[in-house]
Amino acid sequence: MDTMRPRDFDDIAALEQPSILAAMWRYRWLVLVIVGSIAMLGLLAQEVIPAGYTAEAELFVEDPAASNPFDTAAAVARTSDTQRYVADQVEILETNAVAEEASQLLAARGFDWSPDDVTKSRTITSSRDVNLITVAFDADSPEAAAAGANSMVEAYQKVRTAQITSLANNVVSQIDQLKEASELRLSEIQQEILALQAQDAVRSELDDQFQTALEELNRLRGELSNAAEGSDRQAELREQLADLTADFSRWEVISRIEQRDPALVALLAEQQDAIDEIANLSGLTNEIFIATESNGIGLTIFSQALPPEDPSTVGTARVLAASLILGMGAAASLAYFLASRRRSFGSRLLPELVLSAPLLAEVPNFALEGIKSPLPVTSAPTSASAESFRFAAAAVDIRAAAAGARSLMMVSATLGSGKTTTAANTAIAAAREGLKVLIIDADFGNQEVTRLLLGDIQPQYGITEVVAGHVKLEQAIQEVVVTDNRSLYVLWRGRQPVEASTFFRSEETQRFFQDVRDQFDLVLIDGPPLLQVAYASTLVRYVDGVAVIVPHNSRVGELEEVADRLHFIETPAIGYIYTKAPLRAEMTASDGSMKDILGLGFEGDQKPAQGRGKNGSPGRKGRESANGPERAEVGASSSFDGGSSGAPRKVRRPRQPGDDGDRGMGSDETSKGSGRRGRGGSGRPGT
Repeated sequence: MDTMRPRDFDDIAALEQPSILAAMWRYRWLVLVIVGSIAMLGLLAQEVIPAGYTAEAELFVEDPAASNPFDTAAAVARTSDTQRYVADQVEILETNAVAEEASQLLAARGFDWSPDDVTKSRTITSSRDVNLITVAFDADSPEAAAAGANSMVEAYQKVRTAQITSLANNVVSQIDQLKEASELRLSEIQQEILALQAQDAVRSELDDQFQTALEELNRLRGELSNAAEGSDRQAELREQLADLTADFSRWEVISRIEQRDPALVALLAEQQDAIDEIANLSGLTNEIFIATESNGIGLTIFSQALPPEDPSTVGTARVLAASLILGMGAAASLAYFLASRRRSFGSRLLPELVLSAPLLAEVPNFALEGIKSPLPVTSAPTSASAESFRFAAAAVDIRAAAAGARSLMMVSATLGSGKTTTAANTAIAAAREGLKVLIIDADFGNQEVTRLLLGDIQPQYGITEVVAGHVKLEQAIQEVVVTDNRSLYVLWRGRQPVEASTFFRSEETQRFFQDVRDQFDLVLIDGPPLLQVAYASTLVRYVDGVAVIVPHNSRVGELEEVADRLHFIETPAIGYIYTKAPLRAEMTASDGSMKDILGLGFEGDQKPAQGRGKNGSPGRKGRESANGPERAEVGASSSFDGGSSGAPRKVRRPRQPGDDGDRGMGSDETSKGSGRRGRGGSGRPGT
């Protein structure tokens, strides 16, 4: 049999990655605890946390540039993205400047709220369909909530007004600088013109009048900019300006007639341009102030917040629903994490991917059948559990014969896998089939096989005395009667004090295991867990093969370690027995079929005699003898083995020294019934 491992288990890793539902079902009690705890915490928090109130104020905003009558093109460009403008206002509402101003307004109203408190309590939202902004404010009283929301809006108005006013003043300041530069240039031009006209007295007088009129024109324009719209003074100023404009027209005609000097003509044209520029700048300043006053900050509608009547607590149903959703999410995440870290076998067929060895038998959980005894082969022979051990015995016979193995060790990764129970029941089933079976209790720290088969009375001799040469093997083994004419042989630890690891490493012990295999059809060894006790690896070296015990829902990583260890020791696994499995429907069969298998006959109604000893162990009879093994009766009477039913049975004879070595345990006489399927026979004894 090939002992090399054929794969690196990528397929088992992918196969055993759990789904979320499977992980939640596996850790369903943990999921229930987490969900219930979070739900209780949610309900408790609802009762403990004081009620809060939320007030809302609404603002309808519009871009002021859209209503500017002096800049239509800019207005169209700025309002092309209304949502962008609304988003900008929301950002302004969320600034620290607004929070600080709102804090001051709240303090004036008798509420002590810091800017940080205002920021934590306010919530700003906007609508996609309309230019509506909602300002919500949370507080522990209705009055404080309403005051907070209204203070936020008022603070926004102040901050926004200050922004617009500051922007307008900056633009006007730049315009004033340009106007001052233009007036300075106009003064320089006028000086140059006076210098050219100084020789003509009439012209000089006319220029003096023009200069006086020009100064009067500037004065009247300045006064007009400050005059109230629609007042009498405004009308009077406009008439005076009209008269001066007419005078300027006449002076312009006279100047054209008298102007003959090209230099003077150029200066006069430049002077007129400067005058026009100054007039335009003055008009632009007036337009900015008018637009600022008329358009405002863009707040068209403001709906003040009113004190809320009811607290803003969430209903119990919503809290419970939110807690359940949160709990399910947290529980699912934790369950999936645990399931991913703790991959386990949920099917009897999956361990084959790790061990590269076939399934020998599937043993159901005894509790699912109401079986309390650890030996259902004798206490409940018609149960699915008992039949599964008969399958295990048949499969072990076939696989051992195919591999040429005479000694086998039951191997498990850790304690609690059912290894000892499986070894004892399989040994009894194999002995009832006619095999001469020796089971060695090599677990020195836990002599459970001895207690199961022999009860609480410990024999005088064991393997330690045999290896030491104090007694012969036939004096140390204990004969346990399984039927009237068939027995099982048991060898326990012995009474001689030894250190287990040193004892099993000795050459004498190794020689004992080599010799004993030739005296029985099958030698079963029950040793300690392979991954927990070091000398278990030494025992594995002395046997021809191992049968691995894999419990249902056991961890994949543990079986991988077992496979690695067996590969390192170079001892092949003939197969595995899947224990503590769920009881499937196909494991059960009719009583008539099972009675026929057990040799009870179709009409057999008599129940078997139990013959049980203390703590459910088989009864013992006879006495120790120096010339032969002690005989102890196990389980039912001979009516269960077919001996009295008259049914034909081929009994495998004990192997003799003269037998053909190649024949091993694979003759026709050894394999009758090994491939049958019956109650509990879900295993597939392969060759």
